[in-house]
Amino acid sequence: MKYIIISVIALAAVFGLCFLTAGLIRRRIKRKPPMWAHILICTGISLAVIIIAAGIFISITYKADDDAIAVLSDTKGASVTRIDGGYMLDGERSDTAIVFYPGARVETEAYLPLLKQIADGGIDCFILDMPMHLAILDINAADRIISSYGYDKWVTAGHSMGGISAAEYAAHHSDTVDAVILLGAYANSKLSDNISLYSFYGTEDHVLEHDDYERAKGNFPAGYEEFIIEGGNHAQFGNYGEQATDGKAAISREEQQKFTADKILSLLAAEKT
Repeated sequence: MKYIIISVIALAAVFGLCFLTAGLIRRRIKRKPPMWAHILICTGISLAVIIIAAGIFISITYKADDDAIAVLSDTKGASVTRIDGGYMLDGERSDTAIVFYPGARVETEAYLPLLKQIADGGIDCFILDMPMHLAILDINAADRIISSYGYDKWVTAGHSMGGISAAEYAAHHSDTVDAVILLGAYANSKLSDNISLYSFYGTEDHVLEHDDYERAKGNFPAGYEEFIIEGGNHAQFGNYGEQATDGKAAISREEQQKFTADKILSLLAAEKT
């Protein structure tokens, strides 16, 4: 919601500046264009400025750090394989797989350390590449994985905007998805009570919109479970450094990811019994 408000304010500000500037120019010319043309030109320029600014903003991505890239060459435990549209982390063969949606403007590889721990624990994981690093632009990306592999149980998961997109996919595929895992995220659509939901966020997460999160609990299925990580923040679910507006974590990235991976493994193991 706050991004929509910021966008509206920015558009209004640019339009206002353009309108005032054009008005000054209009006063100095003898043959003045009609007011409708004045407004149309200002609107066009304002939209162009906003689109260019948004393009620059989107193009600035959070890069995966060296520890994340090192997972690609790690020969111990689960194998990491580049597949069409992402990566597969293949551990001991299981009947359950996680399809993971990355956070907005975060490189795919940044989530390899977290998912490697989960795959080492026996749950295969797929992490998806997203157009322009925005999961919201390809919410149905899980289709290409689910249609190509024969697991009995499917879990969609994601971080931040990726979590919102993973939940949205599950909301419209309740016949396929068995569980949803949210990392610093929430659900914008009602999820079936047949789906398990596990939500994680840190006490120092200042990126998650907590008011929206609380309202979105109305979309959570009955019996959902919530895990608040003491000292954790938003960015430490991945390996891409610090994130603007985020809180300062009181625990290490390794601690936050280990807690998350261990809890996910125990939760999914309990579903099998």
